[in-house]
Amino acid sequence: MTASIRKLSESNSKPRWSNIVSKVLTYLVLIGVGILSIYPMIIMVINSFKSDQEMYVNPAGLPIRWTLESYGKIFQYHNGLWINLINAIIISLISTVVAVFLCAMAAYAFAKYRFWGRNALFALLLATFMIPPEIIIPGQYILFARLHWINTLQIQILPTITPVLGLFFIRQYMIGIPNEILEAARVDGAGHFETFIKIMLPVSSPVLGAYAILQFLSVWNAYTWPVLVATKAAVQPIMVVLPQMVDPIVGFLPVWGTIMAGATLATLPILIVFIVFQDKFMSSVVVGAVKE
Repeated sequence: MTASIRKLSESNSKPRWSNIVSKVLTYLVLIGVGILSIYPMIIMVINSFKSDQEMYVNPAGLPIRWTLESYGKIFQYHNGLWINLINAIIISLISTVVAVFLCAMAAYAFAKYRFWGRNALFALLLATFMIPPEIIIPGQYILFARLHWINTLQIQILPTITPVLGLFFIRQYMIGIPNEILEAARVDGAGHFETFIKIMLPVSSPVLGAYAILQFLSVWNAYTWPVLVATKAAVQPIMVVLPQMVDPIVGFLPVWGTIMAGATLATLPILIVFIVFQDKFMSSVVVGAVKE
């Protein structure tokens, strides 16, 4: 009897071939998807070490001659693209910080307070998702033109600081936070704003960090609105300037090597933001997966 039980346990402990094959296939698929995902970035970085002339004869292979010429041209174009890079960083950082804070405040109210018309108002806000952003651009442009904000940084920041997506994203997380935590804070004498700052924000840090990444990416990669309201190079973000880079002699020929170098530099802040907030992002994913 003991010997049969031992054989049965040994047979169950051995991995089945079907499980091994499924794991191998799963890893192969994941590796393939990962390669396809990072392949454009690899090509971008490789092409940034080519000259503008070589890009037209060798757009996909390794550089025939590795050079930093394109990186040098970046800081010569329009008196230096570093100004546009700083503009993009300022716009994205301010928008992200303000949007996360305002969305967290609104989400806290919708998640933990009961007031007349709460559900109807929240449904109305969600309904704005069905409105294409291009429809409201003319009205926004006229409004900011009357304020004389065209070709300024604030016109690129203000329309991005109250995203409904952030409100919905953070509210869904805050609903799962036990009300007992807030009641204990109020018993200790904390007011509404103090409870929000000292309790809700630290507890909601995973979702706030995750949404900060999404907001930063959205503002950093924005093109349609900035290209309409920022026509002067001094206030344009780098994502608007890159597609406009052409040969100064010919006038219409894109300088692809310099564009690839600029795109590589423009990717670095995004990587830095993700590295800083990746723990929060993964925490929010794990918490959301195990939440009942």
